[in-house]
Amino acid sequence: MPAPSLNQASRSVRVYLPSSYDRPEARARRYPVVFLLHGWPGGEGNWPGEGGATKTLDSLMASGAIPEMIAVMPSGTGIGLLGRSLYVNSYDGRSRMEDYVVRDLVTWVDSAFRTRREARARALVGLSEGGGAALNLAFKHPDVFGGCGSHSGEFELDKGLGEGKIVGPEPEAMRLRRENSPLEYVDRVAPRLQGMAIYFDCGLEDDELAQNRALDRALTRLGVPHTYHEYPGGHGWGYWRGHLHESLRAIGARMR
Repeated sequence: MPAPSLNQASRSVRVYLPSSYDRPEARARRYPVVFLLHGWPGGEGNWPGEGGATKTLDSLMASGAIPEMIAVMPSGTGIGLLGRSLYVNSYDGRSRMEDYVVRDLVTWVDSAFRTRREARARALVGLSEGGGAALNLAFKHPDVFGGCGSHSGEFELDKGLGEGKIVGPEPEAMRLRRENSPLEYVDRVAPRLQGMAIYFDCGLEDDELAQNRALDRALTRLGVPHTYHEYPGGHGWGYWRGHLHESLRAIGARMR
């Protein structure tokens, strides 16, 4: 697909279509869309590979636990070390990953597939860096996404490895981090999150547990409906693969 926000003529993206999509009787049917964001380092093959996402989607749809939906797995690799992007627009505008996901990707999917184009029929789900990004992008763009889910996400960006080309020098770097840290700005956007499906979970042995608990407390204090769970486990594919069905159920409930 074209990726003008990244100054690229094309970028790879993987798309999962539900079993009914190509059947003659479904020619006029339109489907909700979930965008699955990978972590760092990673790529668009992680969710269908290590994450077993297609098997989980098949199973949930076959049982009727979630409605049939299209799943889109983009590449979030950027200009940082080992392809880090934080899923944000870089300070100098050279790599606008937020715009790529929110604008380029959504526009392309809507033009290439039979999608439902209202916000309530779109959701972002991610793991690790992609988990924090899923909530950040949905919180910032409720006109585009009506649901979001995170597994082991980070919600307070701090100085991190390989991000210099993304955030730039101080004080611009601190400003960019704060603008993309839900814990920093959730009080300001709480009123517009009331109708959004919000799900997140974290492992009890995960370094991001404190931030997940902090976001749960903040959303509860603000009266924003959400679902938060903690499970045994750490920061790895065994955990993410085992809990993807939880976030899909949560966002799928709003897509029927």
